Amino acid sequence: MDGLTTLHRWFQSGRYSLLGHADLPVHRGSMGLVIVPPFGWEDVSAYRPLRFVARKLAANGIAVLRFDLPATGDSSGDLSDPELFDCWIQSVGDAAAELRALTGVGRIAIFGVRVGATLAVAAASREANVQDLILWGAPACGRAEFREMRAYASMERWEFDPDPPPGSQTADGFEVGGFLIPPEMQRDWEGIDLTALPMNPRRVLLLSRDDISCDAKLVRSFESAGCAVQTETGSGYSAMMRQPHEAAFPGAVADAILRFLAPSSCEKVRRLEIARASAAIEHAGARVTESVHTVPMAEGPAFGIFTEPPPRLASSDWCVLFLNAGGVRHVGPNRMWVEAARRHALRGIASLRLDLLGIGESDGPPALDIPDLYQEELVEQVERAIESLRSRGKFRRFAAVGLCSGAFWAFHAAFRNPEIRLAVLLNPRLFFWDPEADFRRAVRRGTKGLTNPADWWRVVRGGVQMDDLKRAARVALGTPQANFRDAFSHPQIPAERLAETWQTIERNGSRMTLVFTEREPLLFEMEDEGRLPDESYSRIQLVRLGKAGHTFRPRWAQQIVYELIDREIQSAVNEERVPAV
Repeated sequence: MDGLTTLHRWFQSGRYSLLGHADLPVHRGSMGLVIVPPFGWEDVSAYRPLRFVARKLAANGIAVLRFDLPATGDSSGDLSDPELFDCWIQSVGDAAAELRALTGVGRIAIFGVRVGATLAVAAASREANVQDLILWGAPACGRAEFREMRAYASMERWEFDPDPPPGSQTADGFEVGGFLIPPEMQRDWEGIDLTALPMNPRRVLLLSRDDISCDAKLVRSFESAGCAVQTETGSGYSAMMRQPHEAAFPGAVADAILRFLAPSSCEKVRRLEIARASAAIEHAGARVTESVHTVPMAEGPAFGIFTEPPPRLASSDWCVLFLNAGGVRHVGPNRMWVEAARRHALRGIASLRLDLLGIGESDGPPALDIPDLYQEELVEQVERAIESLRSRGKFRRFAAVGLCSGAFWAFHAAFRNPEIRLAVLLNPRLFFWDPEADFRRAVRRGTKGLTNPADWWRVVRGGVQMDDLKRAARVALGTPQANFRDAFSHPQIPAERLAETWQTIERNGSRMTLVFTEREPLLFEMEDEGRLPDESYSRIQLVRLGKAGHTFRPRWAQQIVYELIDREIQSAVNEERVPAV
């Protein structure tokens, strides 16, 4: 975007190093805005839409800072840390101070979404220098938000095994959307009551969640404190919280914020240039170094976070490339890539968590749809990322780890590039792009849903929504007879192309590990069409997990995936160290 600079830098908040992204216009006024994100799956979905909100505001002269809360995203820390909820509140004030120091703006407003709105109010009760509050979907108390999260968690349980497998590690706390909220944090979060907090008179804009009205109790509390309260419909909330590759930019809310803040006339300011952003991140009692790493592309730079071992460790010539899981940004599903990258750094192995164009923090369109996620250009971007890592001078061997479409990219990159010595494919949906594949799956699944008594019993028990079966009926009944027959007769997997890929992996002496959870459609098709790797492929292995969902949301499943990735990378590294006989 012309006249706009985005600076990525870590800043300190108590014991935490927080990654912030400052969207700064060349011409700007005296107003700055801090965006406080929601938590968990809502943060995953809303990340890129909120990035485009920030850029629209910056294009209108408002300096904006987005940041990751402590123990979330790319910031340091773990959700099990003590007093974390209070550290979240403190981080909002520290982010405001960071923006003020970076830009010199005189007025600071805070825009919070869901729990981000809760944190914004709590921080404003401590921070007199916050002029305005913009709250989207703010509940009056933490208990109200937890009621919704419990309902969501109950629906999730139908997708997973009710009990973890033997030997799996479990932890106390409340699991929702693949994230574990420990007991202490749950207590502090549920116990907060915004109506009981001291509040200086200020301007407040309350935005509803589409047609769900603003909390009347919260409105009355602000008004009684002498605040100038304005309420508007927050159109686009549900659209912003869809799957990350479908999440939509809430333009109406961005316009409402601009009207509320009414930015003053702008003047040109000097362009800020900051050296390579990096930070020493505390992890498991040691420090790893993380830095921003951008990969030049014709359409604009791709954003990544490069993680290096501590200086005291002898570093390897290996580098692990963690790829996007669909439209999920570079932190990975349930923040799994962050944890894995820092853990491997403590073993001497560097890594890059990468956002391909159109995803997360990278340039490109606001969102990629399903066909976009499976195009040749994205595999080429993976190759350019490897070239940029190789240019650092020491990396000669690479591992690629991806989930869903990220597994698709890793599969093709490993076929094309023998420097990728290991590819770990987690729940790939396709090996080769086929625009009709999902249609054929829908027809087969729809027919099964109408004929399988087990599915109807799940409807009675509440495990399947009636809308899902209605949709299945429409697919089955609305499909022409010829197309219906083709859906069952046409093979889903091109046999010769798959065999060629596996033969290339064997010939290169590389390794490929496929990991599938129960009910993954590609695994079923491999079984049905006889495409499972047999004993003739010594470099290809297939691992099955239980009912853990597509993105491994149960904590026990995440632990299994951590151990599997660790084992595969360590085995590949050890194998390369042994000279061929």
